[in-house]
Formats: sequence, C-alpha cells, structure tokens
Amino acid sequence: MVKYAKYILIMFLFVMSVVVITYGYNQPVVGDQQEVETNFNYINQIFLESSRYTQKDQVDQAVLDAYHDDFILGFSSQDLLDLGFEEMFDTAELTVYFEKDSFSMIVYNKITNYLWSSRPEFQGLSGVREDNTATRNLMNSGLWVDYVRSQNVSSSTISTASLYTLAEAKYLTDGSMTDTQTDPLSPYQLEAGSYSNRRVATSVEKNSNTLFTVLIDLKEIDVKFEVQISLINGTLSVYIPVQTIEEYGDIYKLLSISIFPYLGAAREDNIPGYMMIPDGIGALVRMNKAHNTTFQAQFYGADFGYGSSSIAQLSVPIFGMVHAQEENGYLAEIEEGAEVTSLQAQYWGNNSRYHRIGSKYNVRRVFRYIINKAGDGNDTIDEALTESNFKINYNFLSNQNASYVGMAKVYRARLIERGVLTDNEKTLDNQIPIHLSYIMSDTEKSFIGSTSVVMTTVDDVYNSYQSFKASGITNQQIQLNGWSRDGFVFQAPYRSKIANKSDYQDLFETIKAEGNTVYLDNDYVQGSELTNRISYTQDVAKTLSRLKMERNYRSLNAQVTEVYYIYPEESYKFAQDDLDFYQDLGVSGLYLSTIGSTLFSYYDQQNYERQESMSYYQDIVSMYDQILLSRPNQYFYENLSGYLDMPITNAQYDYYSDLIPLIPLILKGSISYYIPYLNFNAMGEDRLLTMVDFGMNPSYLLTEEDTYKMRYTNASLYYTTTRSDYEEEIIETYEYVNGALSSVIGASISNREVLDTGFVKVTYSNGVMIYVNYNYEQKTLDGQTVEMRDYKVVLG
Repeated sequence: MVKYAKYILIMFLFVMSVVVITYGYNQPVVGDQQEVETNFNYINQIFLESSRYTQKDQVDQAVLDAYHDDFILGFSSQDLLDLGFEEMFDTAELTVYFEKDSFSMIVYNKITNYLWSSRPEFQGLSGVREDNTATRNLMNSGLWVDYVRSQNVSSSTISTASLYTLAEAKYLTDGSMTDTQTDPLSPYQLEAGSYSNRRVATSVEKNSNTLFTVLIDLKEIDVKFEVQISLINGTLSVYIPVQTIEEYGDIYKLLSISIFPYLGAAREDNIPGYMMIPDGIGALVRMNKAHNTTFQAQFYGADFGYGSSSIAQLSVPIFGMVHAQEENGYLAEIEEGAEVTSLQAQYWGNNSRYHRIGSKYNVRRVFRYIINKAGDGNDTIDEALTESNFKINYNFLSNQNASYVGMAKVYRARLIERGVLTDNEKTLDNQIPIHLSYIMSDTEKSFIGSTSVVMTTVDDVYNSYQSFKASGITNQQIQLNGWSRDGFVFQAPYRSKIANKSDYQDLFETIKAEGNTVYLDNDYVQGSELTNRISYTQDVAKTLSRLKMERNYRSLNAQVTEVYYIYPEESYKFAQDDLDFYQDLGVSGLYLSTIGSTLFSYYDQQNYERQESMSYYQDIVSMYDQILLSRPNQYFYENLSGYLDMPITNAQYDYYSDLIPLIPLILKGSISYYIPYLNFNAMGEDRLLTMVDFGMNPSYLLTEEDTYKMRYTNASLYYTTTRSDYEEEIIETYEYVNGALSSVIGASISNREVLDTGFVKVTYSNGVMIYVNYNYEQKTLDGQTVEMRDYKVVLG
C-alpha cells in the first residue's frame, strides 16, 4: 500500500510541476517583453560594435589634439645630421634619410609634412629608464638577424641580434627624458667608440639617383650580404639578392633577416590609428589599447613540411599601418620571397611600450630530423639557403589614401599594372553570377567493397539549370562534384571513369552555348586512404622530418579517414594525364579544391622549398583557360575565373578590432568571388547584408535526392543539400543580392565608409553608392534613409 501511495505522490508532483511550468510560459508580462526587446537591441548593438564588423573611425578630439601637439616627429635637418643620417633621395613627394651603422631610415612625406622613422620614437617619456641596453640596441637598429650555432641547432637556442647588438653599442644616457635631461636626441646617442667596427662593418655605395647599396658584414657571426634600397615612382623598395648572402665561417648559421621591424611604431595609445593584417578577409588592430601579446604567421599559410600550423591565413603578401585615419599611413608589399616570409607584430603591453609590425625573411628554418619510428631525433637546419630573393615595397599614403581602403586600392593598382588583374567578372544579361554546385554521387561501404550512391543525375542538373533560368537566373556557374565512378569526398584525384559520357557532353554544350561555364571538381594536392589512384609509398609526400605528410579527419558520424598530401611533381603528372580527358569531354574547366591555399616544403631524396610546390601548382592551374579555386593565394590571381569560399571573417584574435573586406577591395571589378555555400548559413539575413556590403556573389551546394540518402557516405558532412528545400530560397536570395550588385558589375570599390555603427556606405568607380544598414532600426544619414536590416542603391 505504501508503495502505491509513493507512486501516486510522485505522479501528483510531476503533474503539478508541468502545470506550473506551462502556466509560467503562457503568461508573459508586458514589462518583461519590453525588457527582452530592450536587451535584444542592447545585445545587437554590442555585436555591431565588436570585431565582427568594421567600426566607425572616430577619435576623441582631446586624443587627436594631443597626438598633433606632442606625438608628431619634429626632427630638423640639423638633428638628423647630428644623428648621423645622410640624405639619399629627394623627390617631389618624399625625402629619404639613411644612417648606415644602425641601418635606420627617416622618410619625410612632403605632401603631409610628416616624418616616418624606422626606430620607435618618443623613447624615455616616462621619465625613467625604460629598457636595458640589449633591448635598446634592438629598438634602435633597422636590421635584425636570427642565427644559431652550427653545433647546437635548436629552436630554443636561436639568437636575435641587430647591428647595434653585434657591434656592442653603448649609450651616453639611460634614455629617460627628465627635467634635467631634455634633449630629444639623447636616447639614440652612443658613447664615442662603443660601436665596434671589428664586429660589424657597414658601407654605402651610391649607384644612382634612385638606388644605393648597403654592404653589411656581420663579422661577429661571419655573415655578409647586400641590401639594395631604391626610390622609384614614389615607392621605396628594399631588395636582398640571396646570392649576395655569404656565410664565411663554420660556427654560426643565418636563419632570417628582418628589415625595419619598428617602422612607424606607435608608442602606447598616443598615436590614433591601426595596423592592417591580411588575415582571412582582412583585419585591423587599433592602437588604442594594450594587448600584451605578439602575432606571427607565414604569408600563404602554414608550411606542413615543417609541421607548422596557423589559424591566421595571410593569402596576400601585404600589411600596413595608419597614423590617424586619412592623415598618414603606409602599405608594405612583399613583391619577392613572400613564400619564405613571415609577418610579425608586437602590441603594447608589459613587454613593450610600442605597437609595431614588420616582416621576417626566412633564409632557412629549424626542423626536426627523425631517426627512428619512435620519433626520436634532433633539431637541424638545411645546409643550403633559400633560393628566393627578398623584396619589400613601401608606399607612403597621404590624406584620404591613408586608410585600409587606400592600401587595398594601391595594391590593386600594382596588380593591374603587372597584368595580374584584368576585367574578368562573370556577367550575363546584366546579372551577377551564382555558383551552383551539385553532388552527383558518392560511395558508402558495403558488405564487400563499396556501393555508389547517386544523388543527382545529368538530367537532374539540366532540369535544375532550366528551372532557375525560367525563374530569371541566367548567369549560372555550374560545378559538378562526384562525377567520377570513384565517388566524391576523399576519393580525389579521381580516375577518369564516367558513366553516360555523351550525356555530360550534351549538358556541357548546352550550358556553354548560353554563355555560362561548367566545371568539374578534382583535387591533385590531397588524397586519402580511400583514393584508388595514388600509391602511399610513391605519391604521398614527406615532411622535412622525413615523415609521411598525413593527418586524420574525423567525420560527423565518427568515421576516421587518413588524408595525405601528394608530392607536387606527382600532382602535376596526374593533372597532365587527365588533360586530354577533360578536353574531349568539353568541360569549361576545373574546380581545384585544395591547391589554392596549400603550399608546403617537402623531402624527396633532398629538401625542397615551398617555391618548388608553387611552381608545380602554377603549372597545373595554367593548363586550363577556366579555373575555380577555393580561397586562393595571391600568386593564382592571374589565372582565376572565380574565387570560391571567400572567407567571411578572420582568425578573430581578441586583439583584432575590426573586420574589413580587404580581399573584395582588391578583387572587385576584376574577379567574381563567391560566399561559402549558403546552405550552411547560420547568420540569416545578416549574411545577405554582408554579401551586399562586400560585393559577394551567392553560392549553393545541391542534390536532387534527399540529403538523408547519403548519410553513410563521407559526403554526409554536407548535411542539408536537397534542391527542393532550397529552390525558393535561392531565387529570393539571388533577386535580393542581384538587386544591389547588378548595378556595379565590372566596377571597383573606390571607397567604403562606416557612417555610424552598423551603417555602411560603399562607393563604386561607376558612381553608384550602396548603403547597408545592419541595425534593427531605420537609419537616416548622409541624406539617405535606409530601412532596418536592408540596403539602398543610389545611382551616380
């Protein structure tokens, strides 16, 4: 009886709790609703003020006044002469001064009456000694080297030294500025005779009015090389020919050379402005906060050959700094040697009073040499130096060009001058392009071997193409995945085995006859244990540690697949073998999924650098007149027919202050670029507004069959693809985005302004202006009213 009583009591309590919860849910209070709405607006405002968006350039007037009054350099010609500087170049725009013993540079911008220094200026303002002699010697020299002892190679024993460090320079004062020590030159003045020419020797040869050469002999570590500095058409260039680097001793080995690591360094929060980092789609770091950290990443991504990894992806070899928006700035471009160069930044904090950004030219790197299967080994270096020269160009920006938009425009102009960018946007019937990718088939494991799972047939693609065309979408760029009998995910490089070849040929002819293009998916860089075409022993590349370049991929359903990187030479052979097949099939070109963003060193009887991979990959891409690449590095821009999967963010480090559309600013008007598949858009209409803001074209991944059918295939990672589920959305999305971007096809972005938080104005070269309002309220600014969460096009 007691048992039944307990049971009744438990049931009664359960029913009452449900009633209470239900009652609470169904009885909203008006005041609570208002609080929720208020909180929502507050949260959205905080979101718009985050680093996920570009922020308005506004500086407190007191800060700006203090900067103009106290933190703009005022060296006179006599000051520079007293510090040992010599005038090297003088043009209508710039005067360049150079001091050879410290390898320091002062650049005077005549347009804005502004001095740039390669040293951190305003030292000693705290009134006390700020750094020890070793740190001061790094700060006050514009050339650093990293090196190791030949008999003690290790990542932990790398030494960093400047010219002053090696010369054992000593200072007259402790560098502090006090009531009795007021000379602004004192932090840089050396004790007479303290710079040892027996340890370091520098000399300058004036080659012409536009070029001089610095001969550097680091006697202390037995290394010498030449640095050529030129000023042509307003661009200051620093060039190191690798053949001039000579190691004439046996004790030390050179690892890297850094040029002007403190150029434009900003002291604490006294210089309003920012650093531009080309991470992902683009990032800014505003110099108004202490971050107490550093940044380092290789251009063109991490090098798997060294086992390195990086969240940041620097696909273009540029960086920059602005001192007060639309006043002064510079853009630095690595024209040669970007594949062996790293970007480094340090932010104001406990270890430094300065924000700084610069590059490091890695002539060789430390890696692990493995001697047995247990993974034992030792750190070592390659005996040979890199084969890449190093050239960095500095463009000093004035007034309105002193911004991230100005930087992008300057770099875009350089690429156009070199023939890298041309007018190549995909346009048809004055419509923007849409990228529609179809999964034809994949394979799933069966009792014996595997079974093909057909998701879309050739007829299905044809019907879909005609259906979208009937809905008014005529500019379709079609991509077919899983077209080979091998399947799709992890099966590349695919064998040229195709069912119903004539059907494919007919489809391709139809699409091309109407001015559109159709691409087949393949991957010649990555394979896997499931690939039928590659040999693990012969084709899978080795790292410099002589280990196979492989990694494990774990799918959503917990399947683990070994993924491999293929020797670049073998990649080229695969691509060459397939060329006749594609040409006979009549396809427009290929989509290569990995080659665009992958670059690695490797071992194959000897060590090969990344430029060897780059050369093979460029040869592969150049085989085709039409090519699509995913997130490609800059060295592929000349070959691109379309840029897929454009990143919509960056690494989102906590010190990033703004997201900027750097890549769109460079490419708009020259190359059609597409957002990652909108099937997987978790940001809703916010993503559509970003597309309009950044000039990005839509992209979808589709199947005719229900996605559920491929649940046991590796393509299951694409968890929602059914065309019938998306057709209406695709049409609506396309019409919405096309309504804005069709008016700017072929036009470049001439300016982008954040008028207010979440309210952006983008101006194009054809005079069209597009206003984008990310806010949940109507905005009226610049004489234009834009509804909440919408855009407005104003024709020029």
